[in-house]
Amino acid sequence: MPRISFAFTLAVGLAASAAAAPAPVQHIELRSYAYNPAPIHLKAGQPVTLHFMNQAGKSHDFTARRFFAASKILSGSAPNGEVELKPGTTAAITLIPAAGKYKVHCSHPFHKQLGMRAKIIVEQ
Repeated sequence: MPRISFAFTLAVGLAASAAAAPAPVQHIELRSYAYNPAPIHLKAGQPVTLHFMNQAGKSHDFTARRFFAASKILSGSAPNGEVELKPGTTAAITLIPAAGKYKVHCSHPFHKQLGMRAKIIVEQ
Protein backbone atom coordinates (compact mmCIF):
# COMPACT_ATOMS: atom_id res chain seq x y z
CA MET A 1 0.00 0.00 0.00
CA PRO A 2 2.72 2.58 0.80
CA ARG A 3 4.28 2.11 -2.67
CA ILE A 4 1.01 2.99 -4.38
CA SER A 5 0.64 6.05 -2.19
CA PHE A 6 4.18 7.20 -2.96
CA ALA A 7 3.76 6.59 -6.71
CA PHE A 8 0.45 8.45 -6.73
CA THR A 9 1.92 11.40 -4.81
CA LEU A 10 4.91 11.52 -7.17
CA ALA A 11 2.67 11.41 -10.27
CA VAL A 12 0.42 14.17 -8.95
CA GLY A 13 3.44 16.30 -8.02
CA LEU A 14 5.00 15.90 -11.47
CA ALA A 15 1.71 16.74 -13.19
CA ALA A 16 1.30 19.86 -11.05
CA SER A 17 4.87 20.94 -11.84
CA ALA A 18 4.27 20.53 -15.55
CA ALA A 19 1.00 22.45 -15.37
CA ALA A 20 2.62 25.26 -13.40
CA ALA A 21 5.60 25.59 -15.77
CA PRO A 22 5.72 29.12 -17.14
CA ALA A 23 4.98 29.68 -20.81
CA PRO A 24 7.92 30.66 -23.00
CA VAL A 25 8.24 34.40 -23.57
CA GLN A 26 8.20 36.11 -26.98
CA HIS A 27 9.55 39.65 -26.65
CA ILE A 28 7.99 42.17 -29.03
CA GLU A 29 9.51 45.64 -29.29
CA LEU A 30 7.46 48.58 -30.50
CA ARG A 31 9.76 51.16 -32.05
CA SER A 32 9.15 54.30 -34.05
CA TYR A 33 7.10 52.86 -36.91
CA ALA A 34 8.29 49.25 -36.61
CA TYR A 35 7.83 46.03 -34.66
CA ASN A 36 10.70 43.71 -33.78
CA PRO A 37 10.68 40.87 -34.62
CA ALA A 38 8.77 41.06 -37.86
CA PRO A 39 7.28 38.68 -38.73
CA ILE A 40 6.39 37.18 -35.36
CA HIS A 41 6.50 33.35 -35.37
CA LEU A 42 4.49 31.32 -32.84
CA LYS A 43 3.44 27.67 -32.41
CA ALA A 44 -0.25 26.79 -32.58
CA GLY A 45 -1.73 25.34 -29.41
CA GLN A 46 1.36 26.16 -27.33
CA PRO A 47 1.01 28.67 -24.49
CA VAL A 48 3.23 31.73 -24.92
CA THR A 49 3.62 35.02 -23.10
CA LEU A 50 3.84 38.00 -25.40
CA HIS A 51 5.93 40.63 -23.64
CA PHE A 52 5.46 44.01 -25.30
CA MET A 53 8.01 46.80 -24.78
CA ASN A 54 7.51 50.29 -26.20
CA GLN A 55 11.03 51.48 -27.00
CA ALA A 56 9.82 54.66 -28.72
CA GLY A 57 9.41 58.18 -27.42
CA LYS A 58 5.68 58.23 -28.26
CA SER A 59 2.68 55.99 -27.69
CA HIS A 60 2.07 53.02 -29.99
CA ASP A 61 -0.25 50.05 -30.04
CA PHE A 62 -0.24 46.46 -31.19
CA THR A 63 -3.57 45.92 -32.97
CA ALA A 64 -4.29 42.36 -34.13
CA ARG A 65 -8.06 41.85 -33.78
CA ARG A 66 -8.30 38.52 -35.66
CA PHE A 67 -5.27 37.11 -33.84
CA PHE A 68 -6.51 37.94 -30.35
CA ALA A 69 -10.08 36.81 -31.20
CA ALA A 70 -8.76 33.42 -32.41
CA SER A 71 -6.44 32.94 -29.40
CA LYS A 72 -7.34 31.71 -25.95
CA ILE A 73 -6.14 34.44 -23.57
CA LEU A 74 -4.95 32.97 -20.26
CA SER A 75 -3.80 36.20 -18.58
CA GLY A 76 -3.59 39.85 -19.51
CA SER A 77 -5.96 41.52 -21.93
CA ALA A 78 -6.27 43.03 -25.37
CA PRO A 79 -9.52 45.02 -25.39
CA ASN A 80 -10.89 45.19 -28.94
CA GLY A 81 -7.84 43.24 -30.11
CA GLU A 82 -5.41 45.97 -29.10
CA VAL A 83 -2.55 46.49 -26.65
CA GLU A 84 -1.84 50.19 -26.02
CA LEU A 85 1.58 51.24 -24.70
CA LYS A 86 2.76 54.67 -23.61
CA PRO A 87 6.46 55.51 -24.16
CA GLY A 88 8.81 53.26 -22.19
CA THR A 89 6.07 50.97 -20.83
CA THR A 90 5.56 47.21 -21.04
CA ALA A 91 2.62 44.80 -21.06
CA ALA A 92 2.28 41.03 -21.10
CA ILE A 93 -0.41 38.66 -22.36
CA THR A 94 -0.23 34.90 -21.98
CA LEU A 95 -2.28 33.06 -24.58
CA ILE A 96 -2.65 29.95 -26.68
CA PRO A 97 -2.56 31.00 -30.35
CA ALA A 98 -4.58 29.37 -33.14
CA ALA A 99 -2.89 28.39 -36.40
CA GLY A 100 -2.99 30.98 -39.16
CA LYS A 101 -1.48 34.16 -40.53
CA TYR A 102 -2.60 37.41 -38.97
CA LYS A 103 -1.95 41.08 -39.68
CA VAL A 104 -0.82 43.46 -36.95
CA HIS A 105 -0.51 47.24 -37.12
CA CYS A 106 -0.41 50.39 -35.03
CA SER A 107 -3.78 52.12 -35.19
CA HIS A 108 -2.48 55.59 -34.31
CA PRO A 109 -2.93 58.10 -37.15
CA PHE A 110 -0.48 57.49 -40.01
CA HIS A 111 1.67 54.96 -38.07
CA LYS A 112 0.57 52.04 -40.26
CA GLN A 113 1.24 54.10 -43.40
CA LEU A 114 4.72 54.93 -42.06
CA GLY A 115 5.52 51.20 -41.85
CA MET A 116 4.28 50.10 -38.43
CA ARG A 117 2.75 46.82 -39.54
CA ALA A 118 3.79 43.18 -39.50
CA LYS A 119 2.50 39.61 -39.66
CA ILE A 120 1.98 37.01 -36.98
CA ILE A 121 2.59 33.51 -38.34
CA VAL A 122 1.24 30.73 -36.13
CA GLU A 123 2.32 27.30 -37.40
CA GLN A 124 1.21 23.83 -36.37
